[in-house]
Amino acid sequence: MKWFILLVLSSLIAFAFLNKEKLPFLNKEAPIKDNLGDMGEKDNDNDLKTTDPNSPKKNQTPKTDPIDERYPIPNFKPIEELVENWKNIPPSAFPRVVTLKVKAKYVFAGGAGSSTVPAGRKTTAISLSGDKLVITPNKQAKVRGTISIDDTDYKDILGAEYAKYRERKTKEVLAQRERARAIAKADSQSTQEISSPSASRSTQITSVSRIPEDKLSDYENEIGAMPEAETDGQIQIMARSIQSRDVSEIKLNEISYWGPIRYEIVDNQAYWTATVNYKTTSLFGTFPTEAMALMRNGKVENWLYTGSLEEVP
Repeated sequence: MKWFILLVLSSLIAFAFLNKEKLPFLNKEAPIKDNLGDMGEKDNDNDLKTTDPNSPKKNQTPKTDPIDERYPIPNFKPIEELVENWKNIPPSAFPRVVTLKVKAKYVFAGGAGSSTVPAGRKTTAISLSGDKLVITPNKQAKVRGTISIDDTDYKDILGAEYAKYRERKTKEVLAQRERARAIAKADSQSTQEISSPSASRSTQITSVSRIPEDKLSDYENEIGAMPEAETDGQIQIMARSIQSRDVSEIKLNEISYWGPIRYEIVDNQAYWTATVNYKTTSLFGTFPTEAMALMRNGKVENWLYTGSLEEVP
């Protein structure tokens, strides 16, 4: 009997030794964890590893619309930077009618006399001398005076002009983008859909490359022969118009790009059109500009900005 008990005890000890990792009370290095805790940690790990395919990745660069890249919103600098903190105002910023905040004095030519102007009166700022505005009752008057720029509303007037300019240029760019998207949509048509000028009128803009060769004569019967482009893209009748000074703003040697010829409806009138890209400088900076020529019957009838459709000077 004793031998039997010893044999059983020996068996139990051997079993426990071989399976101590599975018995928590014998494994002091492995603390007991409840099942809920284990499940929670696994779930947390899974949450960290699982990524919502619809959520944006932190390091993923957002796609940029190529049309937006082609027609970017201008980087408008603060007006203080443009005029070097009001110490270098360009001549094109004059004359401006301003209101006096304090009384001012006009001096007659040759110092023959002077007159005082009360605060609240309108006067004309004609230039900047040092840090003062040169003022006169009107552009034709012979009397002059000087006054601190801060003693007038000149800064407010120029700031308001700049705000309107920024708004106009932004609207112009947005309109250019809209036209570019209309062109892209029209260019996606099959040539079978572009069967006649009447079909092109419905889309407003048709690239010449999309017009079937056997239908081109229908377009030319309506608005004259299609203008010819040189190998470098230059269009001769547009170049002649620029050389003839039909527009003063565009210079042949300043054109950076000649656009393709298109059939386009502008103000319910059909034209051959093509664009040119160049830069213009104004009181408020230098910006890229795009203008298009409206062509019919072998000549340029008008030049318009592609965004606003205003006439190019």
